[in-house]
Amino acid sequence: MANILFFDTPAPARLESPLRRRLRRNSELLCALFSALLASATLFAIMLVVIALFYRGEFITFAPGGLWFGRGPDVAAGRVALSCFSTPQRLAGAFALTLLVAPAAYIFLRLRMLFRLYARGSVFSPRNAHCLKHVGLGLLAYALAPFCANRIALLADVGNDPSWFHLYEIQAAVLGALVFVIADVMLCAHEIEAERDGFV
Repeated sequence: MANILFFDTPAPARLESPLRRRLRRNSELLCALFSALLASATLFAIMLVVIALFYRGEFITFAPGGLWFGRGPDVAAGRVALSCFSTPQRLAGAFALTLLVAPAAYIFLRLRMLFRLYARGSVFSPRNAHCLKHVGLGLLAYALAPFCANRIALLADVGNDPSWFHLYEIQAAVLGALVFVIADVMLCAHEIEAERDGFV
């Protein structure tokens, strides 16, 4: 009696298109870039907080526009030495500075996550759209942060920056709204891709 052996049929190799390979390669580079930007923003925020809380010299001052490095106090220019502020005022200043940097760091974090997904070959998944929506939230927070920081400075009697409002805040808000729409477009693309893969 002959023995019959059955072998599993190997699954056909799924060739990756040149466009997909290029997307993965470029996404790896952008993931590394946003990782570096995230680390830089985090270190910068920590440095600002430490300076705002503990610096006692006169080569870093506070004035309209933020912290000034390498310039001493100047009453006419509105520059005040950090040592003149009380501990609660310093805490409020440190919180305001963190509020200004945190949205940018959050945007870099979410963009790094998004391009990591692209680098792994995930293009139209719900996770991609989720990351994009969080980028949009980060942009909206970036647009609102200067107003909030200015109000905190006023409440703490640290100072008043009359030129806190800038055009880039409107641009960030508009871009944040656009990113939300793009995220929904990606969800629609995911549904189309799922229907195509499920079609027999």
